[in-house]
Parts: sequence; structure tokens; C-alpha cells
Amino acid sequence: MLLSNSRTFNIRPANRTDARAIRRLLDENWAVHTRILSTYIQDKLDEYVAFLAEDRISVRGFLMLEPQPPDSSLLVATAVHDNIKVLSMLEALFSPAESALQAQNIKSIMQIGEAPWLTRELPKLGFVIKDHIITFEWYRSPLPQIRPHPRLQIRSARLDDLPTLLELDRLAFGPMWHKPKTAFREALSRAVSFAVGVIGHELVAYEWCDQFGDRAHLTRLATHPDYEGMGIGTQILHYALQTLTQFNVKVVSLNTQKNNLRSQELYQRFGFRRTPEEIGVYWKELAT
Repeated sequence: MLLSNSRTFNIRPANRTDARAIRRLLDENWAVHTRILSTYIQDKLDEYVAFLAEDRISVRGFLMLEPQPPDSSLLVATAVHDNIKVLSMLEALFSPAESALQAQNIKSIMQIGEAPWLTRELPKLGFVIKDHIITFEWYRSPLPQIRPHPRLQIRSARLDDLPTLLELDRLAFGPMWHKPKTAFREALSRAVSFAVGVIGHELVAYEWCDQFGDRAHLTRLATHPDYEGMGIGTQILHYALQTLTQFNVKVVSLNTQKNNLRSQELYQRFGFRRTPEEIGVYWKELAT
């Protein structure tokens, strides 16, 4: 139970029957941060760790965390009703959520984004800034000429590529950036472009792009470490941008780590321009 402003709230796990009330909280209040559309909340309640605070009238606070392999989690959504003290509500929601994560052998929580109402409270909850993310955008500038790899074949990704994609993701990115299997499975059915690069029978690279109207986001671009420096990433990026122009995309964005200078050089060669946006990556190690 949470006592705030002389009002008592019940803290409990959220389930699918709560989806309508949670969406109302997300849609009608100011202190809201979410990485997914509110219409997808119901489907995710069965997959993610989610807790809510309620009174006799409605849901007043909500927290959802996505477990990510091998042992981290990502803050996907949180909201606090306008009339509730933010820090008190977050403390009440994080406490059972962290216990639920630890029961799944999850050792850390990551938050990516600069929602001021949230990030100013995170240090009080034990979070520290671990990294910074910067954004680049491409406005359909002419693509550079490239020298294709003589043996590389690019094709659309298939569901039977999933185990190999997960392994490639593990090899190409550090643990805090790994995407879960559910995210890959969903992207294979929804992404506007999801292609793989193959040499012989080996999958060596992939790109994954999501579309939002006339904008798109390059969600993932990865090359197997054994095949880096061969121009494969360049060729895959070229393919992705060519594909997006066929879908009338006007702007393509992407995120990368501030210290990843090698990737930034590649994007700038294709005409991507850095935006002023810089996003903090907040991290909390859970007690063992």
C-alpha cells in the first residue's frame, strides 16, 4: 500500500484487464514516458514486468519493464497521475518491480531518454548516467557510390533466420544493447525493411528499419565481427536507404553511442547529419 497526500493506493501487478485504465492514464496525464504506443500496452502486459497503483476510482501510477537477455531490463513505460507526487509513486512502483526482475535473474535496469520529469528523479532511485546516445538524420541526400562485396547477397530476413540474428546481435553489441527475441520476432512481421547479408550459407549482417508515416528509423545495423572492414555494413546501409526511398520516406533517423566514432563516420559519408539531441542512458544495478 502507498500513502500519498492522505490517499491510499493499492500496488499490484498489472494484467490485460487493466489495459483500458492504463491507456487512459498514459493519454490524459503529463508525467508520462513510453517507448511503445499505448495501443500495444495490452499485448505487452503478458510479456513484461508491469505494476500499477490504483485507488477506488482508477489507476494512478504505472511502470512497465522489458527483460532483455541475458540479465538486464529496459524501462518501457511509466506514468504518474497529475495529482500525485512523482517520486513517492516511482519509489512505490519500482520496489515490487525490482523484486520481480530479480526473481527472473535480472541484474540491472536501463532507461534511455530525456523525459525531464522522470530523469530528475532517477538518481534518487539509484540510477547513474552510463552513456550518451546521439541522433543522426538523413534527408534523401544522394547516396555515395560503393564497391559491392563480390560474394555478398542481400535478401529479406525470414523467421527461420531468428536464431542466427539473435546470435549476431549478441556478437555485434554489448550486453546493455541486446534486443530480446520478442522484439526481433515482432520486427520480422512489422518492419518496413528487414534484410540480411549472406556470404555462402553464413548470415553476416542485417539491417532493420521501422516506418512512421513519411519518416523512418534505422533501428539496427550490424555486421558480424569476423566480417568487419570489408564494406559489408556500407552495402547493407546503402540497400536500406534505397529501400526506404521506395516507400516515400522523406527523413531517416538513427541513434548511436556518442563515442562510436567509426559508425558516425559511416553515417556522415551517406549524408546523415547530427541533430542537437543527446540522450542520457541511465543505469541501475539491482542488489544481489
